[in-house]
Order: sequence, then C-alpha cells, then structure tokens
Amino acid sequence: MPRNHAPGANALGLALTLSLAGCASSGPSGESSGSAPPGNPSATPVPAETTVQTNTPVDPPVDPPDESMEGIFNSTQADRGGTTFDEVCSECHTTSEFRGRTFQSNWGRRTVYSLFRTVRSTMPDDNPGGLDEQVYLDVVAYILSMNGHSAGSSELAADSPMREVRIAPPGVGRQ
Repeated sequence: MPRNHAPGANALGLALTLSLAGCASSGPSGESSGSAPPGNPSATPVPAETTVQTNTPVDPPVDPPDESMEGIFNSTQADRGGTTFDEVCSECHTTSEFRGRTFQSNWGRRTVYSLFRTVRSTMPDDNPGGLDEQVYLDVVAYILSMNGHSAGSSELAADSPMREVRIAPPGVGRQ
C-alpha cells in the first residue's frame, strides 16, 4: 500500500542528498581547471588551487578513526532506537534507506557524530530537533547496529567519542 507523504516529509533524504551532492563546479571530467574558458582564449586561466566556498556543512577535520573502537552503544539502546524508528521514523522512511551499499557509499566515511547532528537537526520533518536528545542517540545506535557495528556495554551518549568513529564498521568499504 503506497504511503501518502506530506509535502517535505522526506527532509532527511533531501538533507542527505544535498549535503552529499558536493560541489559540481569542477566541470566535466575532460576539462582542465587550469585552462582558459572555451571561446575566450584571452581569459586568464583559473589556477588549479582555487577553491569554491559553499554553504554545505563540513565535518571538522579529525584524526583518523581508531579502528579498534567498537561497542559505543549497547543492544538495549539499539532496540529502543528500533522501536522509535518503527513508531516515528517509519512514517516517512524505510530501514533500507539507512543500510546497504548506497547508504555506505554516502555515509560510510563520515563520522557517527555527523549522522547524529544531521538527524537531530532535521528530524522529525514536522518538528526538527523536537525530540529528546536520548531518542536521537537511540535511533543512531539502531542505525549503527543495522550497519554491522558491534554492541558494547555502554550506551551511546552525547559525550561519546562519536567524532572518532565512522559509520562503516572497520573493514567495510576499505581496501
């Protein structure tokens, strides 16, 4: 049975798409950023090191993640997150949006904190940031568990080392 979505009900999907789209200013792959624009041979070439400023939020630089760091959430917390997902998030989302190849290619190298920050500031669509912080942490724990992270003995908390852990568990998507 198809779901009827209110306008803008898929804000997380849109936010993820927009934040992951990146800058498309580099032109087609055959163009060199150091050449003059076509049709204007007298134009000054643009140096290759020129950067383009965007309003897309960027994670602050972090040290490489500690690959041995596992278990930043526990199974009870992930279960609570699954219940919240079923009761709140599933009105607009399916679990398949948050696991698998596409999710990993878009989010796998990003930090757990980045996902937490995005979910907390954009969801639910009709009340962004309106849930208790613990509810957002529980949902992120559920997403981590769906993506192969091992549960540990402690719960994911706001002061957890989320900035040091990637969405993809160790060994996934790395050569």
